[in-house]
Amino acid sequence: MTKTTTNTVVVEGVILKTTPYKENDMILHVYTYEYGKIGIHARGVRKMTSKNARACQIMMISELTIVLKQGLSRLIKATPLEYLRHIKENLESEIVGNYILEYYYRYIEENCPIETEYEMLQESLKALDMGYMPLLVYLLFQVFILDHNGISLDVDGCVICGSLQVTSISFNDGGFLCHEHQGHYPTYEKDILKAFRHLHKIPIQHIDALHIEESVLKQLIPFMNAYIDEYTGITLKTSLFIQQIV
Repeated sequence: MTKTTTNTVVVEGVILKTTPYKENDMILHVYTYEYGKIGIHARGVRKMTSKNARACQIMMISELTIVLKQGLSRLIKATPLEYLRHIKENLESEIVGNYILEYYYRYIEENCPIETEYEMLQESLKALDMGYMPLLVYLLFQVFILDHNGISLDVDGCVICGSLQVTSISFNDGGFLCHEHQGHYPTYEKDILKAFRHLHKIPIQHIDALHIEESVLKQLIPFMNAYIDEYTGITLKTSLFIQQIV
């Protein structure tokens, strides 16, 4: 539900994107815990003397005191909570981080706070900041994209007969296939199938429980990319950079 109060409020949010505005101002595109994705007019934040500037950078979690309005809210004060600076120290982490931010900026509805959306955004960035494999975070986020778009893959058994003796994956059929129903689809090694199931069953909050070799992740990425392309219509500019690290 859209909130239109003009009261001064304090919110926690992730800076998704910044757009220069006028000579010294900036528009902040932020996903907040309390109000979902909103736009905030940050006056004078591009000045060297601005006390708010350091908390208004993309890919960081900040506490923002704002005058909440329909349309653009107005920034009063910004305080950094987590810089997530380690993400930008690793090129692959930064690329995956930018992919996540772009998805939220382009495909998440405004003024519609959903706790699980905020948790996924924050947990994904924190995982990158803590040094988890960027491609692992990328695949977990792709599972989120599928769920967010109402598309799920069946990883409990063969989608045709339910057999637990699965040998392949089909995006046309929406999940695992057994040998009997595999048809022309390629046979995958057990470690690939096991990893694919775990990615869909274990949430990012329990990323510690995922022990998947990078070589296995790289084999799963083309499949997930193709599935998202085919069934969601989502196109992200940062996808081009993802291909460079696979």
